[in-house]
Amino acid sequence: MALEKHSPPVLQVVGYSNSGKTTLVTKLLAYLTAQGLRIGTIKHDAHDFDIDKPGKDTWKHREAGASIVSITSAQKTAVIIQEHRSIEELLPLYREMDMVLIEGYKFADYPKVVVLRHPEHLELLTDVTSVLAVASWERFADIVYPQYDVNDIESIAGVMLAYVKGETR
Repeated sequence: MALEKHSPPVLQVVGYSNSGKTTLVTKLLAYLTAQGLRIGTIKHDAHDFDIDKPGKDTWKHREAGASIVSITSAQKTAVIIQEHRSIEELLPLYREMDMVLIEGYKFADYPKVVVLRHPEHLELLTDVTSVLAVASWERFADIVYPQYDVNDIESIAGVMLAYVKGETR
């Protein structure tokens, strides 16, 4: 199956809850940004998160009915949109990045590194599409995808970079 290329390239890190996705993503971010790449991330949250603090001005704006609230300073900007946005709707915000890493969204069809912590997690490989590699906490037999120790960040990043460069690995 030929995977659709995006600009910037979009790759996913997926796995079951508590499999180590966030740990892997943060290690990949440190490694890739040390290579001089600008990386954006999108994190799927199955819960109703809240990044605003009750009583603060932006919280008051949202509570009063604002559909979109932005706050900006000399160092950063945050935008809160009071409705769901799909990955495709968010990607234009990342156009200046060299790569976008998505944590979660198991069933989106972007190239994936699948994180497996336990043998019962192997079933995920039959449920997802576009698997580039497996990052696992233990070695599993009979996996048809390249398999790396979850702490082998250089090799996992290498698979991702090879995909981005159009190389097979």
